[in-house]
This record gives sequence, structure tokens and C-alpha cells, in this order.
Amino acid sequence: MSRRWLFAGGATALALVAFLLFRPDTLFTEVETRESLEEAFTPTLGTGASTGTTTIAPPTTELSTSTIGATTTIRPAEPTAIQSGQLFGIDHSAQGTATIYAQGEEYVLRFEDDTDIQNGPDLYVWLLADTQYSGGTPTEYIDLGTVKGTVGSQNYQLPLEYDPAIHRAVLIWCRRFAVPFAAAPLV
Repeated sequence: MSRRWLFAGGATALALVAFLLFRPDTLFTEVETRESLEEAFTPTLGTGASTGTTTIAPPTTELSTSTIGATTTIRPAEPTAIQSGQLFGIDHSAQGTATIYAQGEEYVLRFEDDTDIQNGPDLYVWLLADTQYSGGTPTEYIDLGTVKGTVGSQNYQLPLEYDPAIHRAVLIWCRRFAVPFAAAPLV
């Protein structure tokens, strides 16, 4: 009788560990995000050299600076879409639009409001140094971190090594199982 309880306890512990490792429940849940494009390019406050302070306004307003007797008005550039593509699922369901926006010297990858990616464990967003995902585990990519959500808009700041002429595809990658979930060629 005690062997039966020992076996049942071991099987239960093994099932719990397997559940926590594989997290099959994530395949049936959604994580909704609603980030605006303006949030992606929100300027940070800094210190100016001449007056000791710099006032930075939101991207849709004018910015005024003054120097001895002269006032200059600078209108920050609006974010511009430079690349875009449609997400498609790879053995998982996915749809939506991935867009790269530029403003000045900054770049942001944005999954638009129409994004809907099947959830899974340990999902990451990668930019590929290629025009499309061609199978297997990519060797050249920029890791943008974990997927913020599976439904809705979200923004990812692109690092300095991002080059729009080289990085031409987005890949949603499951690290735990080393499998692709979704991709989008950027044109």
C-alpha cells in the first residue's frame, strides 16, 4: 500500500514539474496590450548647455527654444513607417501587421492593433538579418526580448545595430522548444 502512495506522489510531482516546464495552458490564453505609437517615441528630459534646462514637448506640439533675443520654433518630425509586413503563423495561428517606424535617429518595431498571435511559453521577438524566415534556428538576429502581448498593439525599441537594409523580417520564436511561432517579411 505504501508503494502505491509513493508511486502516486512521484507521478503527481512529475506531472506538476512537466506542467510548469511546458506550460500548455499558455496556448489557450491571450495577453492583450494597447501601446500607442506616441509612447514609443516619447522624448526624455535632458539638460541644455546654454540655460541649464531643456523643455521637450510631446511629438505633436511645437518646441520653442530661446537664445539671446531670438526665438526658434522646431517641430519634431512625426514617426514615419519605413517597412511593413503581414504576420503569418508557422504551425501556430498568427495574423496582424508588423511595422518599422523611424523618427530622427530612432527606430521602433510596432505590432499594430490587428495583431493576434497564438500564445505559447517563452516567446521572443527577433529581427532577422534576411528577407524571410527560411527554417531552422536563425544564426543572425537581433533579440528584442519577450513578446509583450499576444493581442493588440505593442512597441519594441530597436538597438543601434539595427539596419533597415539588412534586417528585413520579424520572427516570433519559442525559446523553450526552439520552434518558430510566426513571421513577417518587411518590405
